[in-house]
Amino acid sequence: MDGLSLSAVVYELKAIIGGRIEKVQQPEKDELVIAIHSAVGGSRLLISASPENCRIVLTDEKKASPAEAPAFLMLLRKYLTGARIVSVDQPNMDRVVEIGIETYSDLGDTVRIRLVCEIMGRHSNIILVDGEGLVIDAIKRVSPSVSSVRLVLPHVRYGYPPSKEKLDPRSADASVFEKVLVNAVKPEAALSENFYGLSPAVARKLLTSLGWPECGIGVLSERLRGFYSDFAQGRFTPCVVTADGSPVSMLPFAPADGSAYDRYNTMSEAVCAFYLGRAAEESIKRRTSSYEHVIRNAISKLERKLSIFSAAISGEEENEKLRLYGELLTANLYAIPPHSSSAAVLDYYSDPPAAVEIPLDPRLSAADNAQKYYTKYRKAKLARQHALDMRGKTADELSYLEELLYTLTCCEGESELNEIRQELIAGGYISDDAARKGKRAASPAKLPPSKPYCFRSRDGVDILVGKNNRQNDRLTLSVAAPEDTWLHVKDTHGSHVIIKKGSNIPDTTLYDAAMLAAYYSKARGSATVPVDHTLVKYVKKPSGAKPGMVIYSHQRTVYVTPDAEHIKKLMK
Repeated sequence: MDGLSLSAVVYELKAIIGGRIEKVQQPEKDELVIAIHSAVGGSRLLISASPENCRIVLTDEKKASPAEAPAFLMLLRKYLTGARIVSVDQPNMDRVVEIGIETYSDLGDTVRIRLVCEIMGRHSNIILVDGEGLVIDAIKRVSPSVSSVRLVLPHVRYGYPPSKEKLDPRSADASVFEKVLVNAVKPEAALSENFYGLSPAVARKLLTSLGWPECGIGVLSERLRGFYSDFAQGRFTPCVVTADGSPVSMLPFAPADGSAYDRYNTMSEAVCAFYLGRAAEESIKRRTSSYEHVIRNAISKLERKLSIFSAAISGEEENEKLRLYGELLTANLYAIPPHSSSAAVLDYYSDPPAAVEIPLDPRLSAADNAQKYYTKYRKAKLARQHALDMRGKTADELSYLEELLYTLTCCEGESELNEIRQELIAGGYISDDAARKGKRAASPAKLPPSKPYCFRSRDGVDILVGKNNRQNDRLTLSVAAPEDTWLHVKDTHGSHVIIKKGSNIPDTTLYDAAMLAAYYSKARGSATVPVDHTLVKYVKKPSGAKPGMVIYSHQRTVYVTPDAEHIKKLMK
């Protein structure tokens, strides 16, 4: 978000001056949502210090809070809840926004504090500063180990981020613009170098929209002065530039270089449209990465266990050799001299009988050596039986974790993430921090249950697709009726799919549902995917089975090739 677009948003933020802060949320580790009640009604201010999607904007989007409030959020609630916004400023049209706030001290005195929003890419930050200019705290603390130039820590004096000295274009007249541009080889670079708020790319589009290079420098300078004069009065045109239907940039003016663009009523709407999807994808990717790391570590451990169990199971021939040595030594005790290191005996089990040399411990008698081999045999036999028992359990757990890893790709919100977190806690893969700290375990329950994907077949029949294991269980065991149709990819991890119609399913609807089952599975990239379908009444959950694990019968199989375009047509 460049300084020019940010300045357009700041102009719109003047509407919240005088408003009272009713609620503060921190839905992401680097994002705040502040609910404000002002003369124009209720509004939400979103401030993000995300490296990729940093922004400040008025939004209608509602976001769920995490189950446990971060420390910075608790601090903000102490200072901001009930406070009044008295100013919104953007010094020098740079990428810094200061929100002046009037609140009360512990003694009941009126005090002024600032919420400083630095919208600067990977250096973005949200900092609470007291009336003396000292940092109270920041959403990202910057210690000496991170930066030797500028510290952002509690009780340290706040200073603006270092930047090159430039001019504020809003207060420049035509002669100032002309002086900068007259001898410039690249006018867009000259504008970017000398004035705040413009990157070279935005400067190029701005100059083109003002008629450059057809007009001369004098005319262009007058038009720049006029543009910024109108801009300061709120006369700008919020746009999102697109390429192949996807947003590529946002501008407070209409481009005239042939770029496709969409117009919006406010700059906040344009910013929200630009970041729609991008921020959500980044948030989910970042927040699922820690869970993915946990699951992959658990899978690696299980795979190592399986290899150990497989080795123990495949060693049956060696185990039988131990028993044979014990029996042969017992049968030849009289012929083995004391303190022998080996014994050459006849193996009467082979056909024809053959001589076998058996290693011995010279410190033991022949009888004790025979007993030692029997003991080793019994231990190896028990270990093999244990390995046989554990291999099945380990394979089931491994299959469950691979299913859980797949469901991470379907997460779209806090509810889905919380359900996966609860599964990991229940399975002992992660600890319950709230329980360990003695906090109430009811906080996650505040989140509503996640909702499945909803589609409609070409025949107008509703089709539901689960996003995670718990959702799959709810769909199959609670939501679906016994005569509804249940689908799942054969022998592969994927979502449970329910056709909400009962009997007499049209072939096109069955095909659409099978396409969804294949698409929402690990077989999405395959050419031909087998999908089993049966009635819900034939789907059972074994006692003690992990979430999402079921068995079924009376199934039939259809084969489909996943097609993303076909899926888009089915979305409700």
